[in-house]
Amino acid sequence: MAESVLITGSAGFVGRALAARVRAEGRACLGVGRTPQEEQGYHALDLAAGAGPLTELLSRERPSLIYHLAGGTGGGAQGAFTSNVSTTLHLFQAVQAVPGYQPRVLVAGSAAEYGDLGPEPISEDARERPVGEYGVAKLAETRLALLARRRGLPVSVVRFFNIIGPGMPGSLAPARFARESLALAAAGGGCLTVGDLTPVRDYLDLADVVEALWVLGQQEPREELLNVCSGQPLRMGALLEEILRQVGTRVEVRTAEHLLRGPGDVPVSVGDTRRLERVLGRRFTFDLSRSVARLVESLRGTPAR
Repeated sequence: MAESVLITGSAGFVGRALAARVRAEGRACLGVGRTPQEEQGYHALDLAAGAGPLTELLSRERPSLIYHLAGGTGGGAQGAFTSNVSTTLHLFQAVQAVPGYQPRVLVAGSAAEYGDLGPEPISEDARERPVGEYGVAKLAETRLALLARRRGLPVSVVRFFNIIGPGMPGSLAPARFARESLALAAAGGGCLTVGDLTPVRDYLDLADVVEALWVLGQQEPREELLNVCSGQPLRMGALLEEILRQVGTRVEVRTAEHLLRGPGDVPVSVGDTRRLERVLGRRFTFDLSRSVARLVESLRGTPAR
């Protein structure tokens, strides 16, 4: 019988796409999330509230692979720690409570854990210096995962940099730029408000992120930490320019003070891909035009070719 896979946060941006891949591969897919969903194999439970309900699910289903994608960025320090640290603590408590159970676990980390380390590509061996509550919470989550690994559970942390693709939250810059640009195009023009467009980020298409997660899930977790990124620097202003080009509209772009982050922002965040390349035997490259096309067309309601 093919092994079953459990995804926490399966109703989220990456979780939905990964769940579709798991099913396409012919695997039974169990989903966990706080919001009720009409979907086979989905279980609505609040992992932040405690380990009990998940312990019961794991005891019954015993999935051999767990992708822990549950988390969140909102709610300030309290929300960040509840969404990321509490959920992870309860996940490992639930696994430990099932006798003789040793699933492979991939935990979603974040480039926010590294913080502001300068313009050079950041390797997994870098000393983390997070600059905000979310990065601190994700780093605490990573430490819990590595503690579970030290105790014998096959665990790896995959640190996502920036991801772009259909279904991304509207609060993230690419989706907001695309949605508002489409609305302005339909209205015949107008003003698009933005924050600082000078930061440099490392983007990877959602499809490549899912591919990396799937392949990593089929292996024993040899590495404690893995960056999931393209290693290609992209200025946020260039991303906006490509969106406007593909939408085909000319708008006024105006900087809004309330969108400027201040000391919590990081000027450059680009990952070192060498460890991921070594583990996967390949490198992911980022095609800005293609990824923007997929995002824009998804918001238009038609698939990109």
